[in-house]
Amino acid sequence: MFLIGFDEARSGGLMRGFTEWLVVRKGERSSFGWQALVLDEALPDVESWGWSKLNKATSKQEQEAVELLLSLLVEFLAVRDDVIALARMYSQYYSLHSRAGGSGEE
Repeated sequence: MFLIGFDEARSGGLMRGFTEWLVVRKGERSSFGWQALVLDEALPDVESWGWSKLNKATSKQEQEAVELLLSLLVEFLAVRDDVIALARMYSQYYSLHSRAGGSGEE
């Protein structure tokens, strides 16, 4: 919740591109937001989606999810701060969507 609040305070600037980066990192198209993508990766054995995964997770699993989120965010921020890497990421994201969608105009 802290990251969501901080991102809102920065007019969406902190997390801009994070969802797209996670999608490219996974290599498959997704309509889920970054929260669900991170929780799905952090808690693959917990059946459910999004925030509801946390209701079924142990405190140890929650801690591991937070650690993964912070690790992913640090990795993403390095990409976001590199203009070439960021452009490459968006190009890969567009490619994923244009192949799956057919027209590429989504």
